[in-house]
Amino acid sequence: MSEKQDRFIILKCIKYGESDLILHALSSQGAKYSFLARGALKSKKRFGGGILQPSHFVSLTFKDTSEEGKLRILNEATLIDDFKSIRTDYERLDFALFALNCAGSVSQAGDVHSDFLFNLLGNTLRTAGVAENLTALKLHFCLKFLFQQGVVSIEEWMSPFLRINIMDHATLLMDNSVQSHVDNYLDSIESLVMQYIKTADPGF
Repeated sequence: MSEKQDRFIILKCIKYGESDLILHALSSQGAKYSFLARGALKSKKRFGGGILQPSHFVSLTFKDTSEEGKLRILNEATLIDDFKSIRTDYERLDFALFALNCAGSVSQAGDVHSDFLFNLLGNTLRTAGVAENLTALKLHFCLKFLFQQGVVSIEEWMSPFLRINIMDHATLLMDNSVQSHVDNYLDSIESLVMQYIKTADPGF
């Protein structure tokens, strides 16, 4: 096994045994990786300070493997950004977990051509910590997500949501029609997202 290093957003953590963790993470290229972090719940030197948490943006050093279905062994983790502000209230955290679930459900192992998914997720997590209108941000994210996946029929009202980057979400709110679009369409668009991710990866 060769040792590699890359940047990841942690999607999910699962306790394994007494002190190990299994991690699912999204690479900067948009590929889903699965890691075994041995002794993660006890090791303060390699994984201290709660580094291995869903939503954390981290640099991971690991032993790579070409064997399909085999977990990569995680050696070390360094925190880049914990998006601390999304944990200031329940609604922000709940939305962040929703975005993580969406990305985790559609990402695939070995896919190195989906950096747009990594960028969408990272920008969404950063914006979620400061957004004034989380429902508008959720609609913005859902439309961007569905558009990237090629599973939405474009309608005229969607244009500003698709044109404006998530990082520039505050600009979107200058449009007086945005809130009416949220009121009219968020429930149906969110339902479409949930239906899609269930078919994309029902096991995530």
